[in-house]
Amino acid sequence: MKLFAPDSAHWYRSDGVPLHTVLSAKGELRPTTLRDARKLGLLPSVTNILGVIAKPELTAWLQEQAVLAALTLPRIAGESEDAFAKRVVADSLTTRDGAADFGTAFHHGAEHIAHTLEVDAAHPAAEWLRHYRDWYQANALTLYWTERVLVGTGLGYAGTADLLIDHAVHGPTLVDLKTMKVSTAHADRGGEGGGAQGTARPAKVKPYKSWCYQLAAYRQALGQPVRCLNLVVNSCEPSAPIEHVWSEEELELGEAAFAAAHRLWCIEKGYSPGASRTCLTAEVSP
Repeated sequence: MKLFAPDSAHWYRSDGVPLHTVLSAKGELRPTTLRDARKLGLLPSVTNILGVIAKPELTAWLQEQAVLAALTLPRIAGESEDAFAKRVVADSLTTRDGAADFGTAFHHGAEHIAHTLEVDAAHPAAEWLRHYRDWYQANALTLYWTERVLVGTGLGYAGTADLLIDHAVHGPTLVDLKTMKVSTAHADRGGEGGGAQGTARPAKVKPYKSWCYQLAAYRQALGQPVRCLNLVVNSCEPSAPIEHVWSEEELELGEAAFAAAHRLWCIEKGYSPGASRTCLTAEVSP
């Protein structure tokens, strides 16, 4: 019984044109596969490549969601174990999929703000986007572009970067937006006798190393000495986004990590999307 299916990977032509879907034999759109990529000489996305790196925290969270779904879902009379297991998996993925939908909607709204400074009041993330607009107006002196495909022609990869701006503090800066749950720490309550409640401390975000790897790959494809910044948006409640700027030392390590992941991806897939466009089978055979 197969319960989990891998997420569809994103692919690009060598000129940067996305080709995430292709026509099936029946003339219907279907997700592009590795077999298609080999045939058409496509480039994998940055996130596709970084998928070879284990993410223990994400895996643990997904397992927790599955366990909670199994414990809380009511059984249906006469339901088979297989049917129940499939319902458990579907239920456990609703939180993840909901977070992804929020992230996609926020990205679209943020792109609109970069070009117009307008927030659609009917947008599902309107309150979050107003905070983003405040950040954007205070920090983006110049907009160079949004949502641009960058192609790493050397290794062979591509990806869509969020934003390139002239930042008020950091200068030319490549920005990648991240929407996630951010916890806010609170100060201790006041003294005895029912003192005033403590005020919320500024939220702190522990960035994932994979964020740095992603931005390092984008910057390498961009070919310009820009700063790299993740802008974290708290998906739980509307609040000011949080900046995390990566140092040059971290980005150098990020480039090395991405190159290693790319190499492992090529070996695992038996496909080299670089200039040679050759399969690695012969290289790894004894």
